[in-house]
Amino acid sequence: MPFWNRREMFLTSLIISSSPFAYIFGMFLFGALGGIFLLLAPPKKPPEIPKPEQLKTAIDNAKWGYQVMEADMLGIKDRYSERHKANCKKALPYFKRAISLDSNLGLAYQGQGMSLICQNSKISGRKSLKYAKSLYLQQGKNRDASEIDLILKLNK
Repeated sequence: MPFWNRREMFLTSLIISSSPFAYIFGMFLFGALGGIFLLLAPPKKPPEIPKPEQLKTAIDNAKWGYQVMEADMLGIKDRYSERHKANCKKALPYFKRAISLDSNLGLAYQGQGMSLICQNSKISGRKSLKYAKSLYLQQGKNRDASEIDLILKLNK
């Protein structure tokens, strides 16, 4: 920082700390400017939902399936809520389409297994996860295979 900025900031802080009125007025002004900025800032657009024909590759379908499965969760993962089960059901066709496009994509089998387990179809979900693990091991993705082990351990 240049010298004059430091000096100016120091003098301003002295003025604010010595006068409670100046402190309250400064905080009000700071809050008002922040509120005006938030009021005038353009709103964030929700993510654009691609049409199924825009999802051309298997990896696109698998990634979109994960996004659908985790939609509306806002960081709170309630695995037993009806909304989450409905999202898992909506995501399943994307994983199946990814598998039909590329039968060696472990990510799609993993998503399909997680989606099936979410819908209380644990036997077929575990089968899909085990197949994903075998694909990961064949492809040398040991870290992904160990993640599958954790998922299988948690969903006995």
